[in-house]
Amino acid sequence: MKSLNSLFTGFILLFSIHSLAQNTAYDICPIKNSEELPEAVVYTINGKETNLKDYIDDKPAVIVFYRGGWCGYCMRHLSELQDIRPEIESMGYELIAIAPDDFSNLEESISESELDYTLFSDKKVNAIKAFGIGWTVSEETFEKYKDKYNIDLEWWSGEAHHILPVPAVFVIEEGKIKYQHTDPDYSRRLSGEVLLSFLKN
Repeated sequence: MKSLNSLFTGFILLFSIHSLAQNTAYDICPIKNSEELPEAVVYTINGKETNLKDYIDDKPAVIVFYRGGWCGYCMRHLSELQDIRPEIESMGYELIAIAPDDFSNLEESISESELDYTLFSDKKVNAIKAFGIGWTVSEETFEKYKDKYNIDLEWWSGEAHHILPVPAVFVIEEGKIKYQHTDPDYSRRLSGEVLLSFLKN
């Protein structure tokens, strides 16, 4: 019975630590459907500043925000979207992925998942903030990522803001948000099947 109680206590402690580390991710306020695509400066893989709104203009687009090239869940999601990219583009949409990684580290994502669609760096988190999906990693979690998992967020972004996006997908039509999906639980993503179903309808 004592070992069972210890196991239960350990589970509660682990759950509490995870919840505390992630709770600010649940405080986001994403941009709403029908709102205009916001202005935001992002960077190409070559480091060129680009206004996301000007880049998309009135073209239909699917924008995917991911946490970075260090995130296994993100890489699997980007790979899934790579598989359905031809179908997305056949319906007239451009597929775009955005991460807080420095532009010099975007190649890591491209190589990891063999991507051939557009990636932008949002190292200054302009777009992440404009879309209302940014949350700040606590100092405790930052150190845990760095020391225990060898994930240095400052190295990846080249910045010290410690801000990550809640993984999200936005469908843009005529310069406005047509559909958005966000989930503070980083292990859950919008499936390619559901995305295609929405685009087709």
